[in-house]
Amino acid sequence: MLRSSRSKERAQTEPIAAIVAVSVVVIGIGLYAISMQAVLPGTSQSATADRTIDRVWDDIEEGGVFYAHHDATPLSDRVTSAALPAGATVAVEVTAVDGDRERAVATGAFPTGFPDETDRADVAALERYVESEGVPDEASVATQSIPVAVENEADVRAGTLRVSVW
Repeated sequence: MLRSSRSKERAQTEPIAAIVAVSVVVIGIGLYAISMQAVLPGTSQSATADRTIDRVWDDIEEGGVFYAHHDATPLSDRVTSAALPAGATVAVEVTAVDGDRERAVATGAFPTGFPDETDRADVAALERYVESEGVPDEASVATQSIPVAVENEADVRAGTLRVSVW
């Protein structure tokens, strides 16, 4: 009997205090998750460029080679909107080894909303900007070694695909 009389005197937590305590814990976990997001794989800005370069390569390669000779399809006609991240501007450059140096064989710039919400003038203006000013410092950049057919389909050289996203 002694035991049953004590059970009525046990301390209990008020419901409001319990709700506040649980809320504080949930907010703390949420803040921790937000602060750790930058170090998780696949969530950083560079991960955007890494994913984009894979999709751009899928669009521009033919049989595992990028064709840059004089009768090849322009880069702007090869890249689809599905390859570009939503809400981002993308610059693409393909270079090939020519003697002892690399030279650009194809370039393209794709403004936000390409191609549905932009026209050729927007693309041309962005290409001029990238050519004169370069890619912004805050841009995420990814590079990948690729084979490039330069003069004709048989003249395949080492090259680099460079994708910048901002």
